[in-house]
Amino acid sequence: MRSGQSGRHGKDPFACEFERVKRTVKAGRLEEAFQLLQEMEQKSLFPMDRCYELYELMGQLLYWFADLREALPYLRKAWEYPRADHSARLAALSNYLMYLHYVEGVTAEEMRAVHAAYADVLGALPQFSHRKRKREKLRIGYLSPNLTDHIVLNFAIQLFSAYDRTRFEVCLYDVGGQHSEVTDWVAGMADRYVDLSKYTPQKAAERIYADETDILFDLAGHSAGGKTLQIAAYKPAPVQISGIGYFNTTGLPAMDYVLGDPFVDPPEMDRLFVERILRLPQTHLCFTPSERFQPYENLKRTPHDPIVFGSFNNFAKITDEMLVLWGEILRAVPAARLLLKNVHPRKDALERMRQRAKRAGIDFARLELRPGSKNYLTDYLDVDIILDTFPYQGGGTTCEALFMGLPVVTLTGRRHGARFGVSLLCNVGLGELVAESTEAYVERAVGLASDPELLAALHAAIPRMMRASPLMDGQGYVRAMEAAYEMIWERYLNEEA
Repeated sequence: MRSGQSGRHGKDPFACEFERVKRTVKAGRLEEAFQLLQEMEQKSLFPMDRCYELYELMGQLLYWFADLREALPYLRKAWEYPRADHSARLAALSNYLMYLHYVEGVTAEEMRAVHAAYADVLGALPQFSHRKRKREKLRIGYLSPNLTDHIVLNFAIQLFSAYDRTRFEVCLYDVGGQHSEVTDWVAGMADRYVDLSKYTPQKAAERIYADETDILFDLAGHSAGGKTLQIAAYKPAPVQISGIGYFNTTGLPAMDYVLGDPFVDPPEMDRLFVERILRLPQTHLCFTPSERFQPYENLKRTPHDPIVFGSFNNFAKITDEMLVLWGEILRAVPAARLLLKNVHPRKDALERMRQRAKRAGIDFARLELRPGSKNYLTDYLDVDIILDTFPYQGGGTTCEALFMGLPVVTLTGRRHGARFGVSLLCNVGLGELVAESTEAYVERAVGLASDPELLAALHAAIPRMMRASPLMDGQGYVRAMEAAYEMIWERYLNEEA
């Protein structure tokens, strides 16, 4: 019998087995579900027009296991195989582009080329035509799937709350469909809030165009399945920007700018983007801590004995290469411990990380693994030094660590998403914790751990440095952003048709 044909009782073998897999996933037995999918693949128990479902789920499970190197081939197949739902195929490609940042060995040039493939898969779409106009207030639209309790909101909230209402009108376009009390709070800040979550991309674009939006700021890029990009692709606003929630070129010709700064985007970065880089003078990110940080406002801490290194990043960001480096650091600092806390609560990822750490030469006795939890801020009290991941660096986690008084050691990379740490640390005044090589990374971490007096002084000083830095100067950040808006709008008006 050919794959996908019905058996004697009229049941599709693929459908029956795939439903079994889904029930297993729902029950939380992820390892078992993955084994079932492997058996289906080995038996070729799937029709060609549905094999993308198999690969998509296999890739997603491997992501949950924090095994991105194994996940990527499946995630690539998930968008390469044809499917009737073109929007879903684009979402699969966006997910692949997002996950591509987790692994080492992908060059910046290769990354740009793969992102450019998005425009090819998207195909030609009708573009809105725009009449150049001047009016008293510029209309800024923010397009996001995360207008709820999400880390991107910690970086975007000042743009919604502190803008100059005499010069700008702000509309929030929500495509997330996750309405909450936070959404209501945020919606009340702007001139208008529009829920586009039930709209098709084209209908959403039509609504943004009808609102005569001047500048559309896409806060998500290829995250969240690229929902926002599928809307921006129609060019509903004459000037469009991507940034904050994504960290690379979108590959989309309809996107005019990507937000950056001099640290994360030195001049050589220009060739890696389809868009122009709109560099703010100091930082392209401004961090506003949520209310859950209030109990830690006046935190006093002393270094542990022995010293505890830590990482609070998604386990998927922790490559085998980073584990090897962390093993070197532990061997150079006798008795030091390593605490790794995941962002996801799934405990099955802990055993996989334990085995990966063992292969990297990390002593189990000096390693502590914790699943993600809602009250994770208390875990920062158990750590002295944060080790940043590479090449996909911490953004929100690094800001949280600095706010909690912890030094962060980071390794600089050659693309925007691998230089977050450079920008964050330099803006806080901790540029000496930026390493240009793996050897320097180990040296910085070991040096901090070997100097308890310096470490104690940093624990006391970093919260003040963080609060006084451009990273938490909301007014200064918004004024810089508004100056950039006016500059690119004037540039647009003065460009020849």
